Amino acid sequence: MAATFQWSGTYGWGAGTSLDLGVSGNLFNFKTDNDLTDETDYTSYPITAGNNSYEVWLRGHFTGTFNQIQNLKFWKSAGNYGAGEAIKFVGNVTAFDDPTTADSPYATGNVPTASPGSANVSIGGNLAGVLASAGYSDYMVMQLQTTTAAEAGDTETFTFTLTYDEN
Repeated sequence: MAATFQWSGTYGWGAGTSLDLGVSGNLFNFKTDNDLTDETDYTSYPITAGNNSYEVWLRGHFTGTFNQIQNLKFWKSAGNYGAGEAIKFVGNVTAFDDPTTADSPYATGNVPTASPGSANVSIGGNLAGVLASAGYSDYMVMQLQTTTAAEAGDTETFTFTLTYDEN
């Protein structure tokens, strides 16, 4: 048997609402609405130049039968930024917090654009952590930030990849 992976997102306030998002495709959009239930409503909640999206809180959700999941690596594997855009990232947040459109206190580094050389997503608060039964990675927090130079109506799409070692 092998592990089964899918993305899980948490949104809302307080304890938040968790939602399994699937494995690929158009799973979420950066927008000014704190909601992951409608991936197509980004045109109703656009990010204006000089402002940020709400933070997006993702985790890897692993089910099935496996011995160990470890060495989680996250990066932006496809898609080009428009003028004045950046996606900020962090991969080791252990507890959900209310998302913000202010500059993220969590997602402060640039999201990698190639597979990192070592784990950049933690399990149990540790980049060398191991998941030995069904469960979740720690949170990967991202935020699309723009400058006043961002183009109106940008519609870039991005693909994010999470790889892991399974034993």
